[in-house]
Amino acid sequence: MNSEERVWAALNHEPVDRIPIHAVAVDDNICDIVLGKAPRSSFEVIDDLEKQYPDDWVDRVNSILTEIEINVFSRAMETASIIGYDTVGAGYIPFIFKNKEEMTDIFGRRYKIVNLDGHIFPYYHDGMIKNREDWENFPKPDLNEIFRRAKKFFKTLLRRKKKFVNNKFCIMAQDDFTSVFPPVWQGMGMANFSKALRKDPKLIEDRFEYTTEIVIGLFKTYSECGAKVFFEGGDIAFRNGPLINPKYIYQYVLPCLKRVTEAVHEWGGKIIFHSDGDITPILDFIVEAGFDGLHCLEPPYVDLKLVKKKVGDKLCLLGNIDTSYILVEGTKKEVEDAVKHAIRILGPGGGFILSPSNSHPKMSYERIKWMIEAAKKYGKYPLNI
Repeated sequence: MNSEERVWAALNHEPVDRIPIHAVAVDDNICDIVLGKAPRSSFEVIDDLEKQYPDDWVDRVNSILTEIEINVFSRAMETASIIGYDTVGAGYIPFIFKNKEEMTDIFGRRYKIVNLDGHIFPYYHDGMIKNREDWENFPKPDLNEIFRRAKKFFKTLLRRKKKFVNNKFCIMAQDDFTSVFPPVWQGMGMANFSKALRKDPKLIEDRFEYTTEIVIGLFKTYSECGAKVFFEGGDIAFRNGPLINPKYIYQYVLPCLKRVTEAVHEWGGKIIFHSDGDITPILDFIVEAGFDGLHCLEPPYVDLKLVKKKVGDKLCLLGNIDTSYILVEGTKKEVEDAVKHAIRILGPGGGFILSPSNSHPKMSYERIKWMIEAAKKYGKYPLNI
């Protein structure tokens, strides 16, 4: 089986030759090791524009952000395909560059920019929308322009993928920064969001309508380009359980996510839900929302046996390889043991895609290779571990 066939079969709980291997992302530092450093880093491009155009360099940076993102994701895809992943996520991110220290986005979030060896790393800081007045005065983007850029982004990735040795590598169309739930609360900050849940439900409804319209529009754009597998990056839990009272999740988030999953299914696609933390208290919500898969089963907060027993026949399960220790400084044996543990519980009967639970720059390339090697060694069907 090739990577596209393997991922699609796993999502359908159909037989596969081995367990597919997925990454939410491949960070720039790993790409530099595998591909070598790019001729110019993102910050070098920005520095050059500042020197050449001191009066309007910020506008010029914003005019080429799509091209910067295309190059970043292209390198991530190529790296992933070389080191043995079957699929990795990619999606256009509508950032707005302010200066070398800060970016914002179309949802009202503010990010501190961290320079990691010339690579831009956005670190969420706070939100700009504190109340209804802020929302009404917030500049709304031209969504047609956003979708035009997204189309250019995704079509370019597909064209470049044809040149990979593994040209059947599966691109997972994702909305990691443009999902339904996180942009709403992050654009306001949790304190203001929680206050509005109680005192201004119309503001919450309007904000969710806005994010849902954008998610569906982006996914429709990717589908028209040929995408079949989608990834909703809607973090909704942390280590102690849901981020907000589940009654609000069912009231506001569930109807929006149903619209997204129904649209994807209408286009003939499959869609995966992502959340960090302990998602087990709201597993029924994931099923009811209509998702085909669930990522990331973050250790040690998620009980794998419980998840497999409760929803393993309804959802393709993805993840569970720890990114706080195992893929940062674990020994080879610890990495292999983590892979075998996940396969032993989640692999029987199919419907499992092994994956790091998340992605960040401190993950070790050597340990990622150990994980992939172990997955290919122990993840062949029929399983024998």
